[in-house]
Amino acid sequence: MPAMTSISNLSADEIFEQWLRHCAVSDRRPISEEDADAYRYIWSTWKRFLDGERGQGSEPPVHWADVTPPFVVTFIQSGIRSRKTGEVVSAITKRRYWRVLVRVYDHAVDKGVIPENPVSSVADRDKPPIENPLGAILSPRVWDRCIQMLDEPIDPEIAQREIAVRNRALLRVLFELGLTPAELRGLLVQAFVDKSGQQDASIKVDGESYTRVRELLISEHTRQGIVEWLRVKASSPAHAASEILFSGKTGKVLTDEQLLNLVRAFLLKACASVGEAPPLRLGPQIVRNTLLVRLLREGVHQDEVVLRAGLKNAKGLLHLREHLPEGPRLKLAGATKRKDDEPVEPEVRPLLRA
Repeated sequence: MPAMTSISNLSADEIFEQWLRHCAVSDRRPISEEDADAYRYIWSTWKRFLDGERGQGSEPPVHWADVTPPFVVTFIQSGIRSRKTGEVVSAITKRRYWRVLVRVYDHAVDKGVIPENPVSSVADRDKPPIENPLGAILSPRVWDRCIQMLDEPIDPEIAQREIAVRNRALLRVLFELGLTPAELRGLLVQAFVDKSGQQDASIKVDGESYTRVRELLISEHTRQGIVEWLRVKASSPAHAASEILFSGKTGKVLTDEQLLNLVRAFLLKACASVGEAPPLRLGPQIVRNTLLVRLLREGVHQDEVVLRAGLKNAKGLLHLREHLPEGPRLKLAGATKRKDDEPVEPEVRPLLRA
């Protein structure tokens, strides 16, 4: 690309941080501080590409405001590297990088810093494909293997044993309750309600948006996993003072990326152990999707599933319809044809476990 005189005096860091500050107070697309690190990593990869780390050698740097659509295409196709050696960058990862660039450059256009968005101007054929809106699920073999792995004892001699104890408790909650990533990350210690064996233990979940606080019963295995983690957590300087149930190494809330990597590694291990190729999407959402589909297939009333999932009504399950047999699929279709948008009202009781 020939050298150009940039129309913007802002550096790449300055425009990015400006965008982050804007999003932090945006009602439409807010970004929490703990999630900002994941976006900074994406932007730092883009910056290295701008600075000349392209191909086999060093190339002339390009100012962020001077890029053209072909330059963006080259970055998406060859400038993104997997954090794990030898692993192919997925279309979903490319789409994630693409969306961050679109949003930052949209902000620059909105603020009059640049006249048009070079990322949005890329030809449709060169844009990373949009994800299939239908929810992906795990195969029965992989699901069953995951449950088996969660029941296997943790080697007391392994390094980072406290993290292994936390991860197992977190994964048990995810597989049993199907919480959203935000709900799982945001659970507080006080959300765990343990009646010391006198009654069923439960977890109180504060929904993300519309949903109310709901109380979900948990199995004895999951209760024991949480109790074990809380015992380890109390003796760990990094975790003891944190009010977050599944706190990170520094006691803070796990980021979306940390949770994604944790679940992804676990699912990849399960897929490998049963000899199945992993699905394109591996993260907390596919576990949630699979649990909801299993409940519907097992005959749990769709209103009960709606309440367990923290959804407003059955319309929130439509993306899973293709995974259901004819009976449950038709019931779901019938429930979502109503013209009204009334929420499902919960009964005054803890929701039953699966």
